[in-house]
Amino acid sequence: MNLSVIATLGSVVLAATAGCSAGGEKPAEPTNTPPTTTPPTTTSAPPTTTPSAAPTSSSPMVGGMTECTKEALAEPATAAAQALGSNNLYTIDELNCADGWAVTSGVLSSTDNPDMGAPTSFIFEQQGQFWIPKEKAEVCGTNPVTTTAPSDAEIPAGLFMVGCAAG
Repeated sequence: MNLSVIATLGSVVLAATAGCSAGGEKPAEPTNTPPTTTPPTTTSAPPTTTPSAAPTSSSPMVGGMTECTKEALAEPATAAAQALGSNNLYTIDELNCADGWAVTSGVLSSTDNPDMGAPTSFIFEQQGQFWIPKEKAEVCGTNPVTTTAPSDAEIPAGLFMVGCAAG
């Protein structure tokens, strides 16, 4: 065999194994001991609920992933209020839930005058572990001023009055 071919093959092997180097450290000695595994442990605190001013038509845990509590909706409701104005404050007074939907009713005010506000409600739909704000014009149907939910309303009928017919 030609020496230049052997030198070339040696260079290829050296380059291919360069990434396998342990930097001068000796490789680990093989053992006959089987690896041990520790099963994962999970702990969870029991869910806490805050009673709302009106009874809800579903249990506090919606879809098995998201709780329908004032605490769980405080952040999404504040974000919905601040989407209307960055200085807005929102206090949830009442919470109603049904079929993966929630309606918060409360007072919308500003940081300039937190004691003066207007009654406001926000509608949310549960998606996985999140509460997604919904526009009333998109979920309340074509005639949201009636006392019953229109046939094209997406919001559950039990939440129509508090979510769509009220401010």
